[in-house]
Amino acid sequence: MNYSALIQNRKSFREFTDKQVPFSTLETIKNYYYNTVRRLIPELKTQLYFFGTDARAALEGAAGYHQFLVGAPQYLVLVSEKHDLAHVNGGYVMQDLLLKLADLELDSCWLTFTDSVEVKDVLGIESNMDVVAIAAFGYGKKSVKRLRLNFRSMSDVDIKAKYRYMEPKRSVNDLAFVETWGNSHNLDRYIGFFDDMLWEALYAASLAPSYLNRQAYGFLLHDGSVSLVARPDAYNTKIDGDLSLGIVLLHFTAVAENWAGKLHWDFAPVADGLQIPKDHKIIATTAL
Repeated sequence: MNYSALIQNRKSFREFTDKQVPFSTLETIKNYYYNTVRRLIPELKTQLYFFGTDARAALEGAAGYHQFLVGAPQYLVLVSEKHDLAHVNGGYVMQDLLLKLADLELDSCWLTFTDSVEVKDVLGIESNMDVVAIAAFGYGKKSVKRLRLNFRSMSDVDIKAKYRYMEPKRSVNDLAFVETWGNSHNLDRYIGFFDDMLWEALYAASLAPSYLNRQAYGFLLHDGSVSLVARPDAYNTKIDGDLSLGIVLLHFTAVAENWAGKLHWDFAPVADGLQIPKDHKIIATTAL
């Protein structure tokens, strides 16, 4: 798949037509999950469930987008064995699946939830594993003008029409720092521009969907390495925050590996001397 193009052109849809996804396409998605999908932590066991239109009524009140259920012809539910990084890994795996859906000319939307047990109960999932990610998919209803909600706080929200999808919510220069947190000096010299591998990977990361478009993360470039740093955000739940971190890791990794080869993320990184604020946290580090 051409990850750069898919990341730049994938759209999140809140409304879907009643057109059913062909059985052959569903089989292609299943085969991709079992044989090809990217996994941040390969040894972590996961399982993917498919649900049809009947799941709409069952999911009402248990999952949705900003508490509103998105009606769609199909739903994906990913469950995982318990692990501190289960939702981060879930975000990584599910986003790769959603990009595969885009490659198959299908539309999708992330759904939020707070209670794994409730979701399993209403959908009849009999598993000891936890629900870590849910998405709706099918054929989206097209519209001329796309809107984006910008949540600076719950009392400061605006809605802007998006005429160019590729405009990121927070730019590369706002997300990345050099050597110490908050330092942007000589950033352009480190990351290059447009056709440079690191710039393209960070640009892909800047386009990653996140809960309420908050982008509660950033990157620190140091000692030949790149670290993903989680920023505190009062409007992110632990689940939503971790899913967002997994999604941004997928975007960065999928694009960077076109040039750098296989990346290995260290989830027990050292933060000495990097001046990371006490309320921030290094999630993972990889050498480039």
